[in-house]
Amino acid sequence: MLVLASALLHASWNLIVKGSQDRLIAGFAQAAFGAIVFSPVLFISGIPTEVWPAIALSSFIHLSYTVTLVTAYNHGDMSLVYPVARGTAPILVTIAAALLLDDVPSVAGMLAIALAVGGVFWVAAGKNRNGIWWAVLTGGIIAAYTVNDAAAVRSLEAALPYTIATFFGQTLLLIPVIIWRRSLTQAVTSLRMEWRRHLFAGMASAGAYALVLSAARLAPLGLVAAFRETSVVFGTLGGLWILREPAARSRLKGAALIAAGLVVLVISS
Repeated sequence: MLVLASALLHASWNLIVKGSQDRLIAGFAQAAFGAIVFSPVLFISGIPTEVWPAIALSSFIHLSYTVTLVTAYNHGDMSLVYPVARGTAPILVTIAAALLLDDVPSVAGMLAIALAVGGVFWVAAGKNRNGIWWAVLTGGIIAAYTVNDAAAVRSLEAALPYTIATFFGQTLLLIPVIIWRRSLTQAVTSLRMEWRRHLFAGMASAGAYALVLSAARLAPLGLVAAFRETSVVFGTLGGLWILREPAARSRLKGAALIAAGLVVLVISS
């Protein structure tokens, strides 16, 4: 239930970023509002010094994540970018483990990867493939921060303070990007027009990540990561029902195939 709630919240804030007038400001505001709203938790609980290096690394990875995700949404539909980005992350982790750690998946695991890859190709089928390579790059960054953060929170009693600390780090690192890419007037105008949406997105983003990290403390990381990928179905449905993307209906079956393949991947491991 923690992971499914996280998946729904995650798809929701991505839908807000995609639907925003200025997606870069939306990505920044999502991190900033998430940090600010939950900051009392961070100051009350505190963070052990031994995980600060992981927080610093995670902040840089999340900076890259925000920039690549926003760029992907600037180029492509949510019903393409979201399932491809979310679906490729566990696939890349599994392939890297096989190549670097000699952790070769079973026959069932290979079949699961084939299902997930097939789902990605299904989603990417058609003439409109704009943003797909940015989506794949985003998936690689997701894989990186998933491994880093899950390892860090295993030594903590609670995942939420760690999450908020990474949001603060991500926000601080995004400020130079905003200054470089946007004028002060543009940033203030965008925040003023859509601050309610950004506030919800920030709360949903921080809440979703805290939920999934909490689940990672209670269950195997692979299980948590795979079931969280049910968000690809929620995200594609958002592209269909809310953003009214023309190709979303045909991509929904591919998104469901991605989610099924990732679940099988975990069951087989």
